[in-house]
Amino acid sequence: LLYSLILSDAQVEKIEYRKLVSKGEIGAVFTLIPYSPYETELENYLKAPSLFGSRFKHYLGTDENGRDVAARLIRGTRNSLLVSLVAVGLALMIGIAIGATAGYFGGYVDSTISRLIEIVICFPKLILIIAVMALKKPSLLNLMIVIGLTSWTGIARLVRGEVMRVRNYDYVQSARAMGASNWRIIFIHILPATAGPLSVTAAFDVAEAVLTESALSFLGIGVPIPEPSWGDVLKTAQDFPDIAWWMTLFPGLLIFLTVITFNQIGDRLRQRFAR
Repeated sequence: LLYSLILSDAQVEKIEYRKLVSKGEIGAVFTLIPYSPYETELENYLKAPSLFGSRFKHYLGTDENGRDVAARLIRGTRNSLLVSLVAVGLALMIGIAIGATAGYFGGYVDSTISRLIEIVICFPKLILIIAVMALKKPSLLNLMIVIGLTSWTGIARLVRGEVMRVRNYDYVQSARAMGASNWRIIFIHILPATAGPLSVTAAFDVAEAVLTESALSFLGIGVPIPEPSWGDVLKTAQDFPDIAWWMTLFPGLLIFLTVITFNQIGDRLRQRFAR
C-alpha cells in the first residue's frame, strides 16, 4: 500500500503486482488462480500446465493469447451452467403450462396442442437453434431463450400424460365437486403429483442443455466473445491439436463430468420415485 501511495496514479496503473510480489518488493495475498479470464500475456503463449515452480503458475496451461486456461474454465463454468439451468427453467414453465392445459381439458384443446407439439418436434433442434442464433445478436440472454424455446416439447408431453392420469383421482373429483376452479385444481391438486417425473426429466434436460450450449459455443454462435465457455475453449484448441493437448483435455473433461453427473442425478431420482 505504501509503495502505491508514493507513485503517481499513472505509474500505479502500470504496476505489475505479480512481478513485484515475485521479487519480494511488496507483499500481497492472491487467490489460488491469480489471473483474469480475459487477461492476455503473449509471453506465456501456449504454456503447458505446471504444478511446480513459481508462485504464479498456470495450473492448466495457457491458450494462444497467453490467457490462463483454468481461469477461463472457471468463468466458463458459470456461463455454461447459467445458460443451461435458465434455459431448462424456461422450458419447464412452457412445457408445464402447455402440457397441463392439454391433459386437463382434453378433447379439441388436447388435439390442437398435440398437433402443435408434433410440428415443433419435426424440426431438428440444433439446426433450428443455429438458424435463430444466426439472425440474433449473440448474448447470454438470447442463448438462454432460444434453447428454452426449443426444449419444452418433451416436458409438455410428459406433463400431459401425467395430468391425464391424475385428473380422475378421487381427491381431484372432490375438489371439482366443491366448486374449485379449473386452474386451482391444475396448479394446487394435480401438478404437485407430477413433481417426481418432472424432476427426473429436468435433470436429463440440463445435461442435454450443457451439450447444446457447448456445441453452439464451439461453432462460434454461443456465448459471445470475450466471455469464455467450455465450448469456446475447445474451439480455440482445434488449431493446436498436437502442441496444446491441455486445451482439449480439460474442457472436454469438464463437459463429460457435468453431463455424467446430471445423468446420474436423473437416474437416482427415477429410482427414488419408482419405489
